[in-house]
Amino acid sequence: MEKNFSNIKYYITLMEEVLTDIFLIKEKGAWGAFKPTQNIYILAGNDGLIYDAGYGDKRKVRYLINQINKIKTLFKEENRKFNLSRLLISHAHPDHFSGAIKLRKYLGIKIILTEKTARKLSDIKYFSQNFETSNEKVLKKKKSWFKRFKSYFLTKFGHFFFKRVYGLTLIKNPDIVIPENCEILINGEKWKIFPSPGHSSDHISLYNEKKGVLFSGDNVLSSITTWLGPPDSNLEDYVNSVKEISNLPNLKLILGAHGSIIKDPRQRLNKILKHRKDRTKQIKELVMKNNRNGITSTAITKELYPGESRMKHRMAKGYIVLTLQYLEKNQKIYSKIEKKNKIKYFPIKC
Repeated sequence: MEKNFSNIKYYITLMEEVLTDIFLIKEKGAWGAFKPTQNIYILAGNDGLIYDAGYGDKRKVRYLINQINKIKTLFKEENRKFNLSRLLISHAHPDHFSGAIKLRKYLGIKIILTEKTARKLSDIKYFSQNFETSNEKVLKKKKSWFKRFKSYFLTKFGHFFFKRVYGLTLIKNPDIVIPENCEILINGEKWKIFPSPGHSSDHISLYNEKKGVLFSGDNVLSSITTWLGPPDSNLEDYVNSVKEISNLPNLKLILGAHGSIIKDPRQRLNKILKHRKDRTKQIKELVMKNNRNGITSTAITKELYPGESRMKHRMAKGYIVLTLQYLEKNQKIYSKIEKKNKIKYFPIKC
């Protein structure tokens, strides 16, 4: 039965009850793709759960706690028990876990990580390995001192950037570590946690078949395609994860980490799969078109996104590189290192 919020409009200006006792809280971002608006979900009840932790700066954490307290007030006014006991992280990207330690401190909740995510967040050096400064590894030989210094500087700068902008804090001591394929009880109901790699190797999704509700993290978004790029994304895994999600029984609603809720999940999933198929075809055709001299991933990026900003090119290049690697793995194209260590791609002639 849906609740009547007509007498407490103040509460719903900053949150939305997307389904009975499931609340969406939006943490406003900044600078577009650098810090996107984040969806935090509260599965409210007597043994509730927070899905993803959002950003870790004090202002964002304070905002999130204030919204949670408003949900608590709603339950109190209805003489219902409200207790948030746990926090589940979908994957080890800074916009999803950075607020976890502070939320645990202020709310007294337990942090749940899968084994893979726990390993990634156990050490800054290991965490940094999942974020490359370039899209393609060209040289196998020993790097010059300058390139080693540049790599070190960019790693340190990346950590500083995430710390400053996202409020990044690693989770070195999670309370509960679980396998990535298991069941969990939330407010007395069984929910399925299952691996959905692609966007990241440790990505998980949360599903309740009875309700038909999927928490999809970054894998399925309402209007934009999720970011994909080396070294931790995998195009084939991503497509397989989307297909697996599309085969879930009784799927009615997808709640993604960004954007709006998805009320027509099959249609959206089919659109994502078609988009990936079309992009793969386009990239293959560009390699075929340049069969004589070959083509670089940078040139393909400029062909697909003419006149776009450097930042747009940088964001898009990740999935283009993954697509080229996929085509090479499936023996549709091959790569060759040429002058100035540029990788060029050529079609395989039948």
